[in-house]
Amino acid sequence: MLRLLKHAHVYTPQSIGKKDILLAGGKIIEIKDSIDVTGVDVEVLDRSNAIVMPGLVDRHVHITGGGGEGGFATSTPEVQLSHVVESGITTVVGLLGTNDVGRTPKSLLAKAKALREEGLNAYMLTGGYGYPSNTITGEVREDLLFIEEILGLKLAIEDHRSSYVTTEELKRLASYVRVSSMLAKKKGFIHLHMGSGKGHYEQLYQILEETDLPIGLFSPTHVNRTFDLLEASVEFSNRGGLVDITSNVGMKGNNKSLTPAESLLYLLDQGVGIDQITVSSDANGSLPVFDEGGQLTGMKVAGFEPTLEALRFLIRDERISVEDAIKPFTINPAQGLGLDQRGLIEEGSYADLLVLNEEDLSISDVLINGDSFVHQGDTVRKGTFE
Repeated sequence: MLRLLKHAHVYTPQSIGKKDILLAGGKIIEIKDSIDVTGVDVEVLDRSNAIVMPGLVDRHVHITGGGGEGGFATSTPEVQLSHVVESGITTVVGLLGTNDVGRTPKSLLAKAKALREEGLNAYMLTGGYGYPSNTITGEVREDLLFIEEILGLKLAIEDHRSSYVTTEELKRLASYVRVSSMLAKKKGFIHLHMGSGKGHYEQLYQILEETDLPIGLFSPTHVNRTFDLLEASVEFSNRGGLVDITSNVGMKGNNKSLTPAESLLYLLDQGVGIDQITVSSDANGSLPVFDEGGQLTGMKVAGFEPTLEALRFLIRDERISVEDAIKPFTINPAQGLGLDQRGLIEEGSYADLLVLNEEDLSISDVLINGDSFVHQGDTVRKGTFE
């Protein structure tokens, strides 16, 4: 079906003013000041009081659930399609967390394929917290080379739940990821769960000093876990690295209490470029609370909503332009993942669109590959068993 969005203020993420956008075959066919289609069936969506931006790209989602730190009963549930699209997200990257034994890359791949069948753009990372990395084929290299949905490797460092991989082991893993990704024509990266350890990026800096591996091969997340880590992330970004802020993370340490959006603004204030920052949700992962002795004292489930809340905060904030506010949620993660035709609006790109009402920034529409999932605020397409 042809769809025509009319009269909306379009952010590509750059503002290009009021435009009409014609969609067909899952892609954006034409963007002009005015488009009229005659002689064929077309669904016209007049969005005169709305803004259109790329759909959100969430690079860190526990699509099969996460958690388990408090026993089997504390494993969190799988993702439901409606929960994703109702927060404006059109692309997700699934990964494993602490429990990468009871939950495996095979089940992760099956869930990613299921979400794809339901219409979502879904990818995944192999590995998890543990080392040697749990994989589908038995080899990180083969997973990346032969399985289309796998974009990179997940690993945890500087965390009491991590496997404390040595510098030499991490160096070897990085070389495997780089070469196999090149052969598969993928961007390739190691998505690093950053814990609260005092070493921060020291291990990565040592590898970068001793090898010719590029800094873009390492992609740290949860950088707003503590203020010390956020502060250390300034140098990593200034060296050319991409850092990922987690919308579900509450900051600890040094009496600093910054929201995810405020953490992003802090990085900008310290001279970090907006193109070096991404925001992801960690949705359906667990939010464990540990006391000073390392004992688990509580558990919650992370949701998708904080990501949209952070975006709204940034759009309304006078210190940052709307164009810059959008980038960490759309084009930046898409480019970091190597998904060149997602996270942006241009002729020929995939028709992944988020339409927000101008007055209150509530969701009007979500379209994925040109198909409608949310229409005028109502979810019109749900998962198979919802």
